This record gives sequence, C-alpha cells and structure tokens, in this order.
Amino acid sequence: MAGQYSHKQFFRQIPPSQLASYFDAKGIDLGIDFSALTGKQADSFFVAFTGLPEEQQASVEAEFQDLHAMACEGGVAALIDESVFHEDDAFVASISAIDGFHAKVMWAFLERYRFWQGLHCFFMPIM
Repeated sequence: MAGQYSHKQFFRQIPPSQLASYFDAKGIDLGIDFSALTGKQADSFFVAFTGLPEEQQASVEAEFQDLHAMACEGGVAALIDESVFHEDDAFVASISAIDGFHAKVMWAFLERYRFWQGLHCFFMPIM
C-alpha cells in the first residue's frame, strides 16, 4: 500500500507531464505551466487545485486517492494481470520503463483506462 494520501505528496510523486495530461483530458485549466513545475512548486499547484469548484475538486481528489492506493507493487502487479486478460503484450514493457509506482499507475490510468474496471474486481488495497 502507498500510505496515507496527501495532496502535496501525491503531486510530488506524479511527473508534471502526467499531471498536465490528466487535467487536459478532464478539460480542466488550472492556469499552471506544467513544463516548469518541479516538486518544490507543489504548493502553487496545490493552491490552484484547491481553487477548483468543490464538486470538481472532489471528483479529481477521488480519482487521485484511487491512484494513490494503487501505487504499490500489488497495484502494478494487478495492472499487469489485467493487461494479460486484455491481451496487451506491450503493456509490461511500457510500464516497466516508467520509474516510480505513482507514475506507473498514472500512466496506466491515462493510457489504459479500460483496465481500471476489471482491476477493482481483483485488487482492493487496504486503506
């Protein structure tokens, strides 16, 4: 398990390019230059995030907590099992090339979202 969720810690674990892709896919403009974002700038990102409307922030936070819970060896193993079910032979090589559990699960969430529904049937992290 990845440990207790914290916005700032989560933001520091996800590569800025993945955060940009996530918010772009959701159609959310935080007014942040993700290409210039570093771990130390998580505070400014946090301020922008908490400025979202309450419902939107709650929806994003729920997904982030879900991603955080999956950011562990067991979560990645479950994703790999799901890739076998979907006969996605390239998945293992792709996810193996990514550093860090948080980055791995965010990549899978962004690039292989169809795996997530089946994943929750078989992997339930302890919170």
